[in-house]
Parts: sequence; C-alpha cells; structure tokens
Amino acid sequence: MKENQTIDELLNEFEKHLRTLQRGRYTLRGYWQIWKPLKRFMAAEGIMYYDNSVGDQFIKSKLDEYDYASLDRMQRHLVNKVDALYVFQSTGQVFFGTAPLRRTPPKLLTGEIGVAMQNFISYKAATFALSKSTQNHHLNALHGFLTFLSSKEVKSIVDINEVYLVSFMKSLDPTTLATNHSKLGVLKSFLTYLYTEKIHNKDYSDVIQRTNYKSQPKLPSFFSAEDIACIIKKIDRGNPSGKRDYALVLLAAKLGLRVSDIARLKFENINWDKGVIEIVQFKTQKEIVLPLLPEVGNAIIDYLKYARPVSNEPYCFVQHIYPFKPITPEDVTGKIGIYIRRSGIVLKNRHKGAHALRHSFATQLLENKTPLPVISEALGHTHTASTMLYLRVDKQQLKQCALDVPMVAPAFYQQKGVFVS
Repeated sequence: MKENQTIDELLNEFEKHLRTLQRGRYTLRGYWQIWKPLKRFMAAEGIMYYDNSVGDQFIKSKLDEYDYASLDRMQRHLVNKVDALYVFQSTGQVFFGTAPLRRTPPKLLTGEIGVAMQNFISYKAATFALSKSTQNHHLNALHGFLTFLSSKEVKSIVDINEVYLVSFMKSLDPTTLATNHSKLGVLKSFLTYLYTEKIHNKDYSDVIQRTNYKSQPKLPSFFSAEDIACIIKKIDRGNPSGKRDYALVLLAAKLGLRVSDIARLKFENINWDKGVIEIVQFKTQKEIVLPLLPEVGNAIIDYLKYARPVSNEPYCFVQHIYPFKPITPEDVTGKIGIYIRRSGIVLKNRHKGAHALRHSFATQLLENKTPLPVISEALGHTHTASTMLYLRVDKQQLKQCALDVPMVAPAFYQQKGVFVS
C-alpha cells in the first residue's frame, strides 16, 4: 500500500489503470461523479493524503450512520466507488460492482458444532450425490442454527438439548413457512446423524415436528411463439454484444437450456459434425444431448467469427470488457431480462426472467403433442414428475379431461316442501 499519497496522485493512477482496461467514458464519468465531491470534501477539511479513513469520513458526511444492505442503488454506488479507491491503493486492482470491503462474508461452520455440521454435509453429499446448490442450502440452514447456539453460548455438541431446539423453532419468522419447513428438515436430518454416528447420546430429531407445509407449485410463466419473436426482434445483431445475446436467447428459447448451462457452454460441448450439443447439466449433473438447430448453430457461428473478443477461455461466451472473462449465469439472466422488458409484450403477473423461456420451450413441445418422456429428456429432468408441472398450462389437453356435470334430482329443488323454479 502506498502511504502519503495525495488524492490527485491516486485518482490519476486509477483513471490511467481504467483506460488500460479499455473502460469507456461513461464508466469514467460514473467514477468522477463521486471523486469530485470527495476532492472538495478533502479540500474543505484540509486533508492532504488519502487513505481508507478519509473515505469513511466522506461517506459518513453523505450518509451518516448507515447499513450497507439497506442502501438504495445510488447510495451503494457512492460507497462502492469510494471503496474501490482504497482497494486500488492497497492492491493495485480494480474491483467492479460491490467492493470486497462491503461484500457479505461467507458463512463458515466453525467450532466443534460447526465441524460436525460440515462433516454431516460432506456425508450427505457423498451418499446422496447432492448438487452444489443443495449443499449450499444445507450450509445456510445449519449456519442459522449455529449462529443461534452461539448467541446462547452453546459451544459443545453434548449441550444441544430440547430447550434450545424449541427456542430456536420459536425464533423463526412465522411468515416464511416454506423457508422454515426447509430449514427444519435439514436440522432434523442433522440431529439424526449426530445420534446414529454416536456423536450425541440422545436422538433429538423427534423434537423437530413436521410442519405439514405443502407448497403448491405456481403455474409456470411462458411466452407464446409470437412473444418470443417480439423478444428476439429487440436484439440489435449489428453489434458484438447483440450477436452474443441473440445466441443466448436462442439457446434458452429454442433448446430450453438453463442459464447455468448456457454460461458454462464450452467449445468442446458442440459437436459440429454430428450437429448436437452434449453437456453435463450443472444443476442435476445429468448428461443430455440436444440437436444443434440450424438457427442456433448459425447464431453461435456468427458470434464466434465476427463478435467474440480474442480470448483463451474455453467457454463460448465471454464478457465484452477486458479481461474478457466468461459470462456468468447472472449475466445471462440480466441480458435476457432486458430484451423481455424491451419487447413490449404484456408482462403483468408473469415472470420476466430467462427461466420463462425454458418454460416456453416446454409449453411449445406440449402444444405439439410431444410425449411427456421426450419433453423430460429434452429439459434434462431427472424424473418425469418434474415435467408434470407443465401439464397444467396445456389448456387444450386439460379440456379433454373435463367431466360432464351430472343432472340434479328434482327432489333437490323441493327440499322442505319449497319448490324452486
């Protein structure tokens, strides 16, 4: 870290570094919107050299005491841009978005109880082949219980008892029934693990009562073929980003790929000779083979030949700003969401994200009377029960299941001697 550095010296180095990263004038303008008031603040306070304490003083002068998580977009912009100065001053690197100083710290399972929790997650992952997202769900659920125990100064497994379990259940938000049901299910399984592995001498899993919560899946949002056409029409394919985004939308709408699989699509996954895409799904770890439709293949070729920046990344799609890292699932979701909102189609009571395109793909297969097992295979579902959800949006098929209303006996209208005409 450089000491005794004036604000002008720091800003000049920062701006020079941004230009080497090929950042445009709009990005620089966003930084200077914050830097100019910062320079005026330092001049007014008679501060010559910049460090993190100066940045904190400036932020406090603007926001007073604050909770970062509760700030609005512009207030976070202020904090992030000031934090970025100190991060650059300390490391010589520029972090975009939320600076490391404000990022939510990772949830760690520490101490005797935390180690047992981590061992439990590892056991479940190895035994039941849990996906990464399910493992993270277990970690989040158990971390909440561990935090509660820490607040009660419970540090040993043998000290976990019925009193603390009941108290923890009472502490849960009663309005989040689905979340509570899920958390308590993980906790119940953890308590069973402690007893069966002889880590705890008593089985407290019975204390966790089943909530009888049954979630009713919402009808999936989907778009018609005309809606999809409107979405695609809003993509400007005359620029590099548009060529990439066009391919992203087609992969979701025409092949039903999840955003996680689109972002992780590699060159090796596309078999041009056979005309197929072969991937192992990130969510289910199930291997699927999808036809490389001409429309989709041509869009990918157009992007790779005429728009993709020069990069050694093995992934097909990359960000179009230096250092041209692979796009993330969040990038895919954001890009597709932009074109959905720009399309002009009616979005009331409908999801506006990329997953709606996957639903639309499944719905179109249903309308074409594609057998359920084929749809399940195309979507990469492990069980056809997951695909059954889409049957509820097929109105034409549901109409065929309707039963005639039975005739009502005349005696019904003459009950208690009163005749109803």
